[in-house]
Parts: sequence; structure tokens; C-alpha cells
Amino acid sequence: MTLDSYSQDLKPNENFREFYDAVGRLYPEEKVVFKTLRGLIRRRFILSYLQKFRGLLLDLGCNRGYYISEYNNDSAIGIDISYPVLQEAKNRLPEVNFLQGDAQQLSFLKPNSVDAILCSEMIEHVQNARRVFSECFRILKPSGVILITTPNYKKEKPTWIKIDEMKSYGVQGVKDDLYFHTAFRPEELKEMAESAGFANIETGTFEKEVKYATRIPVIFYHLVKLLNKIFVRSDKLTGANETMLNKSSLFIYRFCKFLRLNRFFISLVREGVRSYLFAQKNTFARSADNP
Repeated sequence: MTLDSYSQDLKPNENFREFYDAVGRLYPEEKVVFKTLRGLIRRRFILSYLQKFRGLLLDLGCNRGYYISEYNNDSAIGIDISYPVLQEAKNRLPEVNFLQGDAQQLSFLKPNSVDAILCSEMIEHVQNARRVFSECFRILKPSGVILITTPNYKKEKPTWIKIDEMKSYGVQGVKDDLYFHTAFRPEELKEMAESAGFANIETGTFEKEVKYATRIPVIFYHLVKLLNKIFVRSDKLTGANETMLNKSSLFIYRFCKFLRLNRFFISLVREGVRSYLFAQKNTFARSADNP
């Protein structure tokens, strides 16, 4: 299945599937991210919801199947656009059904067919987020639930961003060194969920720890980034700089937690760097394809 929705600034020959196939082959995302502070907090947040889910789980944008491996309340299926990550997921979890597909077009799944959907750090990569909400509503059973997490933003909404650390692994961008990676505020997620038909909507932000723990390390990060851009222009230095930021912020977080200052610093942060939405399909709701 190929992507069928493109923004006006996306040329027809720019293929997202090819990009994410390359990312899946070259970039060990889960190993990299889960070693960072943001990955640690995100994992803990998602698992707190996942343990409450019941019935057939769909992990939409499942990557290598990490969250499915942590789901013990019933069976699960995983969908991702990247074939290489699905191969790895199948090798790890041979009993699970993994399917290659586009989250904007899930016509191969029947209406009212899954009990719960996890959509973690995926919706920011698609061109038509509203379509993803509509498809999720269609395939969820009445009273089914969905959890979505995605980057938050404060001022200007991002669209195309640099591949940065992935470049040091050999990944090439969709447009030069850029790839499509947007973000959503909680109120945007709520509006799209309501338009799709969801009810009992809960939204908010998390990963507040990232903001206070990176405040000092990020100064050195941007300094090294600037010097690298002007003088060195090294992909390896870019990767090392990312590693330095991640390790130092994780150390600060753990140090503050050890001193029991974590809650105090979190209370000073207004919003986290991630938005989330938890919602339910009304018990009496029926999808348009199955009235």
C-alpha cells in the first residue's frame, strides 16, 4: 500500500515508504530512544495506559513491536509502513500478526474489529492526520479506546525538519536533509477526535522532566551544533552531540530524583514536550461503513 495523501509542497516522486524503509534498515530507533530521558518517560507513560487496555490491541505505527511485547491482556496486531521494522518485529514475536500498511488507509481492516488502539509517535509523520482519526474510529469496536502520543509545540508548527542524528546512521532525507515531522497541541488532537466521533476525551501533555533536565545541557548542545555547522560539518559530531545531550539530561533527571527535587521542578514546567489524547468510541456509535 502506498501513501495517497500529499501536502501541496510534497512532490509526487517523494516516497515516504522508501524513506521509512531506509530508517527501518539503518536507524535502531527503539534502542536509541529508550536510552534517553524522553524515551524513559514516554515508555513509563504509555505502559501505564497499556496495562489498563483489554481485548484485541492494534499498535498503529508499531515499529519493532516493543509495546506489543509488553501487552499481556489479550492478543495484538501491529501495523507499520516500514517493512524492515516489521521483519524484525516478526522475528521477535512470531505469534503476532504484523501488517505493512498506511495509517491513513486501513481498508484491509473491518469496521468495529479491534478493542484498543495505541498510536505512539506516528501521527506526526502522516500528511492527513484527520484521516487517521477517522480510520481509527471506523475500526474500533463500540466502547473501544485509543491512546495517541505525539510531539507538542509552542510557537510555530513544524512541518519539514532535519534528519539530524539519523544522518549519522546513513539515512537520507525525503527533501535533501529534511523529512516530514509535524506536531500537535492537545487542543488540536481533541478537535480532530471530536470531529471523528470520539467521546470521553482526555488530553494533556507529558515529558515535563525533559524541559527542566535539558535546560543547562541544551546550551552546550547548541554551541557545539553551531561550531560544527561553521567549521567541522561532521555527521559523526552531530551524533556525538545528540548523545551528549541525552546522557547529560538523563543524569540531571536522576540526580534530581535522588534528591527528591523532581516533583518540585516538574511543578515549575507549564507544558511537556509531548501531547497525548485518550478517548473512547461511544457504546452506541457505529462506523459509516457498518451502520
